[in-house]
Amino acid sequence: MSEHSSLGTLEKEDLIHAAIGGGVCFLLMFLLTELAQIGLQQILINLGMIGVMVFKEPFQIARLIFVFGIAHLTSGFCGGLYTGYKVLENMKIILLIPGVIGTVGFVLLLLIMGRLGTPDADYIGYVLLPFIGSVTGSYLGGYAINWSVEEEEPAFEDLTFDDTKK
Repeated sequence: MSEHSSLGTLEKEDLIHAAIGGGVCFLLMFLLTELAQIGLQQILINLGMIGVMVFKEPFQIARLIFVFGIAHLTSGFCGGLYTGYKVLENMKIILLIPGVIGTVGFVLLLLIMGRLGTPDADYIGYVLLPFIGSVTGSYLGGYAINWSVEEEEPAFEDLTFDDTKK
């Protein structure tokens, strides 16, 4: 990259910390996805609402929303927390990396496990939602840890109005 770039230079240590944040994102996504799917079923069973699972399409949508919130956003948030804690410059670019690494690792794991690659695979639920959730969570986590660092200064000073009409 050019030294005169508006984003500055990317340091090797920043990229290493972003990769570690991506690993955190991937591991949490791997662990929390199955827990969220099983957890929704257990919640419905324990509350005596097992009949809701008969309606396949609404239950599938509810499961996708539940997994998105519990697994994908949370894993991206934790990966972004680590990356945002370690990296203080170029956060707009660096915070994209943990979410992408976590999603790519998760998709590769799903390919190895055989859940993707078939014609009837749910690509929105297995590829698009994890990408959106982990990248969004990564930015939320990174900027949450650096809230005071990235806070914008007010563009205008306090305005005072003079009484010109008398």
